[in-house]
Amino acid sequence: MTPVRGRVLIIDDEENFREFLGEAIESEGYRVTTASTARGGFEKAREEPPDVVLLDQNLPDETGLAVLARLQSLPVAPAVIMMTAYGAYSRAVEAVKKGAFHYLCKPFEFAELMQLVERVTEASPAGGAHDSNPALASLVGASREMSALKRQIVQLARSPVATILLQGESGTGKELIARAIHVLSERAEGRLVAVNCAALSDSLLMSELFGHEKGAFTDAREQRKGVFEAAHRGTLFLDEISEMGPRTQATVLRALEQRVVTRLGGSVEIPVDVRIIAATNSALHRLVDTHEFRADLYYRLNVVTLEVPPLRLRSGDIEVLAEYFSRQMAARYGKPVSEIPRQVLTELLAYAWPGNVRELRNVVEHAYAVSSGPGMTWEHLPAQIRGHSGVPALQAPYFAEASFRDAKRRYVREFERAYLRQMLSNCGGNVSQAARKAGMHRQGFQRLLGRHGIGRDEATGTEP
Repeated sequence: MTPVRGRVLIIDDEENFREFLGEAIESEGYRVTTASTARGGFEKAREEPPDVVLLDQNLPDETGLAVLARLQSLPVAPAVIMMTAYGAYSRAVEAVKKGAFHYLCKPFEFAELMQLVERVTEASPAGGAHDSNPALASLVGASREMSALKRQIVQLARSPVATILLQGESGTGKELIARAIHVLSERAEGRLVAVNCAALSDSLLMSELFGHEKGAFTDAREQRKGVFEAAHRGTLFLDEISEMGPRTQATVLRALEQRVVTRLGGSVEIPVDVRIIAATNSALHRLVDTHEFRADLYYRLNVVTLEVPPLRLRSGDIEVLAEYFSRQMAARYGKPVSEIPRQVLTELLAYAWPGNVRELRNVVEHAYAVSSGPGMTWEHLPAQIRGHSGVPALQAPYFAEASFRDAKRRYVREFERAYLRQMLSNCGGNVSQAARKAGMHRQGFQRLLGRHGIGRDEATGTEP
C-alpha cells in the first residue's frame, strides 16, 4: 500500500484550477478531495476531516472568512491556507489573525504551496496537545516550559522589536518558532525568508543575503536581489548565525544599523525594512569572548532572546509528541492508528534525546518503516533507544541495585559518556566543533573526554 502523506481539501470555484491543483498535489502522495462551494466544502470536511484545507477567498455562496470560522468549529479543526487574489493583502492578513495558518496570492509557485502543505500536515492537531491558535500548532506540547514559550512567542510577535535571538540545541524547532512569530505579527503580509548560514561559504552567503549586480563576479550574468530585499516588510530568519564569517558579520551589522543594503558590485543603497530572527545552537557570548563572533553584532541581535528548551528538560511532552508523530506516521505508511505500548513509552521516557524533537520524530518513523504490524513495538525501536547506547533505562530493577546517590551518580556518568560520544561523532571527530556545539570550552570538553576514556577514533573521522 502506498503511504498517504496527508489529506488535503481544495475549496475553489474555478474548475480548471481546482482539478489541475488537485492532480498535482495527489502526485506528491496526498489524498485530495475538492469542492466548488463553501457549503460543499464544509460538508466534505465534516464527513472526512482533512489535515489541510486550501480555501479560496471568494466563493459563490460565502466568503472565505466565513468558511474559515465554520471549519474552526469542527471537532478536529484543519489547518487552513487561504488563496486570495493578488493585492488583497488586507483580507489575507485578517484571515491569518482569525486563525488561518498562512495565505498565498494567486498566481503562486507550486513549490511554495507544497512547502506550506508539508509543514501544516506535520502541524495538524495533536489531540489538544498544542495551543488553540493554529499558528502555534506545530509547537506540540503542554508542559510548563512549552506553555511559557508559546506565551513569549505571542507577546514578541505583536511587539515592535526588530531583532530576536533564538538559542537552543539542534532539533528543538527554532525554525517553527520563527515561522509562528512571523505569522502572528503585523508583518504576516510580507514574506518569511529563511537562510541557513552554515550551508554556504562566506562569499556565497554574501550574495544570498545582499544580492549582486551583473558582472560583480565570475558567472554573475544578471542582476539578482538578495534575501534582505526579498524579505522587505517581512521577516528574515538567519539559522546557525554562529557560522557566519567575519566579512558577512560586518555587512549584516551595517544593514541592521543603517536599514540599507548594497548589492555586491553595486553602489546604490537600497532601503530595507525587515525583522531579523537569528538562531544558534552555540553560546554566542562565549564566541564573543573568543573573538569568533563580533561583540557589536551580538549586542545588536540580542535585543530579546528566547531560550528554546531541549526535550530532556520538558520530558512531560515526550509521550504527547510520540503519540502525535505516531498518528502522522500511521497516515503516511497507510497503517491504522494504534496505542503506543507502555514498554515503548518507558524506553522513550528514559532516553536523553540529544537530537531533541527531530530525533524523536525520526525514531517514530523508523519504527513504522521497519514494522510489518499496525504500530510501534519495542523490537522495532532503534538500538540506542533500547538501552544499547550505554544510558541506563530509568526502571525499578536498575534503581534497586544501589542507593539513590550511587544510582544517580552512575546514571549521570553513563549519560555523559553517551552524550560525548554522540556529539563527537556528529562533528566527525572535531573536538573544537563538538565543544562549541555542546556550549563548552574546548579544554573542559577535552577533560570530560579524558575522564571517560573517549578518543577521537571512536567517532567517524579525525580532527584536522
